[in-house]
Amino acid sequence: MSNMTVTYKGYVLISLAAFGEGAYTAMVIVEQPDHSQRAPGVPKRFSNPDEACRYAVEYGRPR
Repeated sequence: MSNMTVTYKGYVLISLAAFGEGAYTAMVIVEQPDHSQRAPGVPKRFSNPDEACRYAVEYGRPR
């Protein structure tokens, strides 16, 4: 399993990528400034773990 942690505007984003069924799937855990967490699903599959982690961080970034 691969992961990446990024801090963005006071939020901590932790992306995870796991291999299964021939591709990588990703998820992101978003820790908000008040320390609550949410984990929105990432609706894509990827050919490599780095691509999955980068996409998950972008997907979870607060707008």
